Amino acid sequence: MADYSINVPRLDWLIGGSRIGMSYNRYYGSCGTDSHKGFLTEKMFNYTVWMEKIEDTEYIKAAVYYGCNNYENTPDEDKEESTYPFEEESLEEIRKWLFEKADSFFGN
Repeated sequence: MADYSINVPRLDWLIGGSRIGMSYNRYYGSCGTDSHKGFLTEKMFNYTVWMEKIEDTEYIKAAVYYGCNNYENTPDEDKEESTYPFEEESLEEIRKWLFEKADSFFGN
């Protein structure tokens, strides 16, 4: 596994203000860019991690998508999502899944 700069936020950060009538937080990240050239000469791996409530049950979700568009402007067929139980251990599973997807994307 290569050493990508992929971060998965803490569970309490994802929960955000949802417990006091506000919303969950959503985390976005990317790798494959160059700090001087941006994304113009590099392949771009993007991901997002968020909480979602489905029929009174909370889940942690993660998605990967590629290229220059943000999540909202990327067609659904170009995104790959994964759903995890709402528990601390899921964060490590998400991190592993994101690293696997990055390895596949970058050809490692």
